[in-house]
Amino acid sequence: MLPTVRCRSAAMLAFVAFVRVAHADQPLPNETNASKPEHLAQAFIQLGLAFTGEFVVAPGPICNFSNAPSCILNSGGGLTIRAGRRLRGPLYFGAAYEFTKMDSSQLYRVAILQQFRAEGRYYVFTGRTVEPWFGATVGADVYGNLWGVDTGGPLFGTSVGTEFQVSTVFTLSIALSYHALFFSSFTDPANTARPPPGDGAGFAHLVGLDLIVETRDPF
Repeated sequence: MLPTVRCRSAAMLAFVAFVRVAHADQPLPNETNASKPEHLAQAFIQLGLAFTGEFVVAPGPICNFSNAPSCILNSGGGLTIRAGRRLRGPLYFGAAYEFTKMDSSQLYRVAILQQFRAEGRYYVFTGRTVEPWFGATVGADVYGNLWGVDTGGPLFGTSVGTEFQVSTVFTLSIALSYHALFFSSFTDPANTARPPPGDGAGFAHLVGLDLIVETRDPF
């Protein structure tokens, strides 16, 4: 009888030891949440400022017509202000206001191109402090002397960038973008119709380079 009891006790102890080993590597609920990357576990309000260069690839109908004295839209640079929300995951949605001083071939005293955009980004999770992202944008543009409006229209664009997480609060990014900007017909300060009647308005194509500083606040 005694050996049977001892065998049962040994078997029970072996079973308990097996159960403990099997569950030793199972994380507690709090440990699972703690190990999740902060930018995936929490939503953020994201504010940003960017130094922007806009390079005109093709100015479109406002410059490309016969007897055009000079092109009123050439490359320039300025600032972009952003505000948005980074969701619990790879998505960001926000708004941006950009103003750039452009070269107008001296047709304007100070040529200012303004863009008002709704923006979206998709971040590629890498598990590191560096994350690439892809973006899309839609909005409106206006162009004129100083802050005046001589022409404008809708705009569309795409972008690609890389974000460097400096701390839990600050990030740095570099981004390359493409924008198609529509400009309606107008008459410039030299009394030249752009484009001439009958030619029809159209899109200008620009490539932009942004150096972005952004700050995050938990939402």
